[in-house]
This record gives sequence, C-alpha cells and structure tokens, in this order.
Amino acid sequence: MRARPSALKAKLRRRLSGYWRLELANAFLLPAAIVFLAYGSGSQLGWLAWLCFLPMSGMLVIGGLYWRGKLDAMEGRPARLLSALALADRFETPLGTFSVAALTGALASWLIPALSVSQADRMAATASAVLAVLEFINYYHRQLQHFDHKADFKRLVINKGFRKSQMAVDLARFRTHSL
Repeated sequence: MRARPSALKAKLRRRLSGYWRLELANAFLLPAAIVFLAYGSGSQLGWLAWLCFLPMSGMLVIGGLYWRGKLDAMEGRPARLLSALALADRFETPLGTFSVAALTGALASWLIPALSVSQADRMAATASAVLAVLEFINYYHRQLQHFDHKADFKRLVINKGFRKSQMAVDLARFRTHSL
C-alpha cells in the first residue's frame, strides 16, 4: 500500500527540517568538537587546522541554507531557496578552490611536518579538508550521501550509481533562470 501524498509531503518536510538544522549545527559543532578533543588531550592546533575548518564549515553552511530554502520552497515560499542558490552559485569556485587547497596543505603536512604544530593539527586539518571536498562533491556535483534515505540507498545498491545532486540540478535551473 502506497502512502498518501500528504503523508509523503509530511515525511519529506520532517527530513528536510532535520537536514538543514544538522548542516548548520555541524558548521559550528564539528570545529568545536575537534578543538575540544585536541586541547582536551593536551595537543595544539595551528593555522593549518583553523584554515581547514573554513571550507568545511562554509560547505556545511551552504548546505544548511540550501535545505532550508528547499523546505520553504516546498511550502510555497521560494525566496529563501533563490537566495541560497545565489549564494551557492557565487561561492562555488572559491569553496571548491579553497577545499582542494586545504586538502593539498593537509596532505603536504604529513610529508613536511613543519607545516603543522602537532600530529593533532595534521589530523584535524586532514579530516576537515576531506570533509570539505566530500561536501563540495555532494552538493555541487554528485550525491554521495546514501545512508540516510532508504530509496537513495536502494538506488545505489541496484547499481544505478551516484545521481546528480539535488543542489546541482537546482543550480543548473537557477543559472538558466528556469527556477
């Protein structure tokens, strides 16, 4: 038996409501947790980790604003989605460039430890930079996240592969003024 359209819309509303809150919260909670763990263990974080926090948090903020906009658009209020897409469009190149640069710097620090102040600095930078790059791909190109929605996971398992991300689809429409 299939769910009624109103039940599906309510389910989607709950999911989107959780997505945007989680992304925005993580933009601040992930760096805070890393700082807490590092300093709690007596380790130091230097410029490398702090710089790698920026593209990671930037991607999470873009994601949170996008999902909030999608929720509003679903409820007949598209203005916030249009603002989020304008912001995502404006920051695609800087966030992509900064994410790759952060990852390059983090990886280089493993070969040249003097680029960091501690092993914790290198670990924090690497984890943050990897997350930034993955979020960039997940939002601007291909949906990588398939573990939180049964239909997405099912599609991945039956070998339909990674589909174009929803934000990439919306950005393409936004850029051609058809959104």
